[in-house]
Amino acid sequence: MLKSYILIAVRHLARHRFFSVIMVCCLALGITFVMIIGLYVRNQEGVNGGIRDAGNQYMIRSKWKVKGLGMDITTIGPLAKTMKEEYPALVANYYRSL
Repeated sequence: MLKSYILIAVRHLARHRFFSVIMVCCLALGITFVMIIGLYVRNQEGVNGGIRDAGNQYMIRSKWKVKGLGMDITTIGPLAKTMKEEYPALVANYYRSL
């Protein structure tokens, strides 16, 4: 039975060559994009995979930012260090990006 299905498919592809080429190219293109999107999603999910207690990581944002200057997540320079010194039970570690 499978042999007859394959034979019918080959005959159809041989009769309609132009549409067969279009369909095979579109199928290959679709599979390629699905694989690329899958790799991108897998990479994005693994970004914070090595961080212990990733659910308890927080980012401090301030509203003092000058418009058009720096990133939105900018805070006053010594804020993280001061928070660690003032609240050692709440802040276990901090990261400062230059």
